[in-house]
Amino acid sequence: MSEPSRSPRTARLATRPALWVIAVLLAFIAGLLVARPVGLPAALAQNQPAAGARGIYAFTGQIDAARFGLFMLDVDQGTLWCYELETIDGVRKLRLVAGRTWIYDRYLQDFNVSGLSYHQVQELIARERRDAAERERPKPPDRADLEERPKG
Repeated sequence: MSEPSRSPRTARLATRPALWVIAVLLAFIAGLLVARPVGLPAALAQNQPAAGARGIYAFTGQIDAARFGLFMLDVDQGTLWCYELETIDGVRKLRLVAGRTWIYDRYLQDFNVSGLSYHQVQELIARERRDAAERERPKPPDRADLEERPKG
């Protein structure tokens, strides 16, 4: 025997619970969207903060075309130094390549030469400061100007 066909009214009544389930789920999702935190989440590809402790930072970099080094920066003391990893007699060792203080470097106004020690940079800064102080110092009036003024 054939199944009795459903009337349109019966079909509408059968889909009503599914519509209620969908409506409840949509209301739940809307509630979650409204209640979520306001702050933006951190990006997944965001850079991590630089690793350092008490102003000492370490990072790698290229020294020249085929050499790489470990650079260290001490912000508190104002020094920068670099180590290179070398293999000597089959043993890998760190070798200090360069190091200097940059405290005086930041006071240079116009300079572009390599190979100076920090003592030479300190002397350049002292000379620049002396020159600036001389430019700011008021010049004494000329003797001729003093003699022309009437005494009063």
